[in-house]
Amino acid sequence: MKKRVKIVLKWAFLVILFSVLALVLWNQICKHIDSKLLPNAYGQAVEVDGKTMVVDIQGEENETTIILLPGSASASPVLEFLPLAEALSKHYRVITIEPFGYGLSDTTDASRDIDTVVNELRQCVSTLGCDRYYLMAHSLSGLYSLYWANTYPEEILGFIGIDCSVPGQNEENPYPISITTINKISAYIQKTINVLGISRLQSINDPQRAILADFSYNYSEEQINVYRILTLDCSYNKTVMNEQNRFDAHLETVAEMQFPENLPVLQFVASSNCEVIAAWEQLHKDVITEAEYSDVIRMEGGHYLHFVQKTEIAETVNQWIASLPSKGEPALS
Repeated sequence: MKKRVKIVLKWAFLVILFSVLALVLWNQICKHIDSKLLPNAYGQAVEVDGKTMVVDIQGEENETTIILLPGSASASPVLEFLPLAEALSKHYRVITIEPFGYGLSDTTDASRDIDTVVNELRQCVSTLGCDRYYLMAHSLSGLYSLYWANTYPEEILGFIGIDCSVPGQNEENPYPISITTINKISAYIQKTINVLGISRLQSINDPQRAILADFSYNYSEEQINVYRILTLDCSYNKTVMNEQNRFDAHLETVAEMQFPENLPVLQFVASSNCEVIAAWEQLHKDVITEAEYSDVIRMEGGHYLHFVQKTEIAETVNQWIASLPSKGEPALS
């Protein structure tokens, strides 16, 4: 009896192993085929440090510029933020940047310390001819923006945060393990699922199952397909994983920082995070020093507020910038 059980278990193991290997091989073949659809799928290429960084520009005819920066591990910042960028482009030139490792941009072995990342992004902005602009950031890019505004304050007209990361958030963690650890575990699980081809299988009949997007927006079939490929084959690459591993170091770098005292700040915070982290709204207030034109607005929704609140966000941003001195240019002290 024991011998039969061992034989059954042996064959079961071999069948599972063969199935996994076949699935991985199939996934790699699909990945190779899909990669041919990605070059020049969207956006504009900008050379930064000898590599290619991809941007998308909406409302190019407008004078005032908003630089839109993604949250951690966004598979396609351009496509993720396209609905919001279009809503804002009625009044502003909106430049969505895909940092190295994101979307169609190149990966890099360069350190993902906060100074390096910010200088890469700033070089991209400078190459596009922007010398004064608003920074608009989601999640992790809130830390980059805080550092950016303190390092190059003469360039920044104001900051707009979409449920962005802030100093002190790790100290208010309600979970038994750190948020950084949770994010790392989640990233490695998703990366494993992608490599095994499970995500591709799940999305064969419904490509939208693979992507994180605002599905109230009328994406084209081609855009959905490109977004799906980037999510399955390019997300959680070495550059993004290196960046995630430095999240605690980022928080430490900006731990004592606030936005400059003359810089107007508009923060949108998600109600769901306010319910989980009691100090979430207060932490966003704590980084603000300019009182007259700054505000923290709590919105109903989850971390991806730009999916469910894009119209209200765009309208509020427009009203806020219009209320600033000199048509949006803050009076410098």
